[in-house]
Formats: sequence, structure tokens, C-alpha cells
Amino acid sequence: MKVVIVGGGAAGASCATRLRRLDEKAEIMLLEKTAEHSVSTCGLPYYVGGVVEDRADMISATPLMFDKFFNIDVRTNTEVVSIDRKNKSVLTDTNEQIKYDKLVLATGSRVVLPKINGMENLP
Repeated sequence: MKVVIVGGGAAGASCATRLRRLDEKAEIMLLEKTAEHSVSTCGLPYYVGGVVEDRADMISATPLMFDKFFNIDVRTNTEVVSIDRKNKSVLTDTNEQIKYDKLVLATGSRVVLPKINGMENLP
């Protein structure tokens, strides 16, 4: 079974390692559009506040570590631009088509602020 995970944040990385524990033979690929994955987002306030001084301390694992310890193919700087559900494939920004048996979307979210009277006056 081939599993493609889109999103290399905490959810994607956790999903990949959990899948490996459940299936030693699965082919697992994690695609992340930025240059880094497995960033400890929960620790960002500590980095911004100066408690954690080195940004590198926010990275919990490198792609090489994922490959060596978990046999997980992590591809950074790889953005998925479309999904073909019928043919079970994703297309990347480099025009690479990647087939999958299972697809996991772990891309995170964005805050949506509802329009509430008076919000414009908040600090």
C-alpha cells in the first residue's frame, strides 16, 4: 500500500510515523511545500518570546532522519497543486504525478474571524 501525506507539519509527521508503526511494509511519502517539515508549532510562542533562541531547535526531525529511522520519503519544497481522485494521484508544482492508494490531507488551517460589531476596536 502506498500512502501519500500532504502537509509536513505536526499532524502530517505524526500520521506518517504512526502509519509506519502500523504497517512496516507500507510505502509512505510525505509532501511539504516549505523547506522544512516537522516543526514544533506548539513551541513557536517560546521562540518568538526568546525562550528558545535557536530556530533550529524548533525542528524535531529532518527528512534524512525520517528516511533512516522510519523509511519514510519526505519531500520538502514540493507543493501539491491538484488531486485526481479518480486516478488516485496528486500533481506537484514540478509537474510530477504521484500515485497513491490512500491520501491524507494534513495541510493545517487558517483562522477565520467572523464579522462582529466592535471587533475593529480590539487591540
